[in-house]
Amino acid sequence: MSENESAFTLNYSFTAKEIKLLAKFLRKNETELPHGLENFAKTLENSVYDCMTLEEVKEFYS
Repeated sequence: MSENESAFTLNYSFTAKEIKLLAKFLRKNETELPHGLENFAKTLENSVYDCMTLEEVKEFYS
């Protein structure tokens, strides 16, 4: 990683709707997820699981 890349940061507060849409999109396209985005996708999915019941999660992802 170059020096400029290691200093790259982004601060953004996602809305609940954005998190849900991103989580669903990444789940649907998980086989095409670029290497290096696994932690991001897992974090989004965990936030969905933290805000819903198991039944709601099943319905959300179906």
